[in-house]
Amino acid sequence: MRITTRRKAEQPGPKPCPHCGAIRPTRTADLCGRSVFVGWEPCQCPGAQEERAAYERGRAREAHASEVAAWSRKLERAAIPPKYREAVHPWAQRMAQRIAEGQGFYIHGPNGTGKTTLACAAALICLRGGMSVRFAVATKLLDALREFGAESRGLAEGLAKCDLLVIDDLGKEGAATPRAAEKLFDLFNDRANEATLAHPKPVIVTSNFPRGNVAAAVSEGGAGISIASRLAEMTEVVPMEGEDWRLKNGQSAKSCGSAYDDGRATWR
Repeated sequence: MRITTRRKAEQPGPKPCPHCGAIRPTRTADLCGRSVFVGWEPCQCPGAQEERAAYERGRAREAHASEVAAWSRKLERAAIPPKYREAVHPWAQRMAQRIAEGQGFYIHGPNGTGKTTLACAAALICLRGGMSVRFAVATKLLDALREFGAESRGLAEGLAKCDLLVIDDLGKEGAATPRAAEKLFDLFNDRANEATLAHPKPVIVTSNFPRGNVAAAVSEGGAGISIASRLAEMTEVVPMEGEDWRLKNGQSAKSCGSAYDDGRATWR
């Protein structure tokens, strides 16, 4: 009978520092009663310290790049327009807090008063806080919803299930087709019916029309009335008043900063 014996694994010995030549003792750790080699003691010479610092800087850059890429993917999935991906507004933080509690908002007012900026600024805060967000322009959304097929159904299901839905410029498209208006009502209705205290399904809607006028603006049929009723249940009105900042100042409304907080609107 041949008897074999397991030879004890040889561990590396001390190693000189490549920068100053100082001998670096080995480092070991106890693993189930065995001494296991885990590396060498770090040298404290300036060259070795700079090498470690450069390594940490590289790791930090990689981590930052990974975070930027992950944030970019979230923005793409949310479909927030590039123009509004850095939107800020003095009211956004408070609105986002209320959204996280389940409150929806209907933001209305003339062109250029910051409706979309406020909606996107609040949505961005919610997105950073871990909520899933979807943004849709009403004209394009209604065009998509009136189509038949798997793509339209998939879009409607995705918009119904996200944590926060933002619909921009509702009513600007004029009277929608009956099918599109019905599908839009189904979308609001599904979100309202699936909402729970633990998982609310708030919406933000922006429009040039007051909420009481949205029924006629969206559809000439009964679906418009049903949509208006659901929005009255799901949203709090935020009026945005004043002049068109884009025409007055030749700049986007999101550039106006604290100018929103000058008393032109009544929501606080």
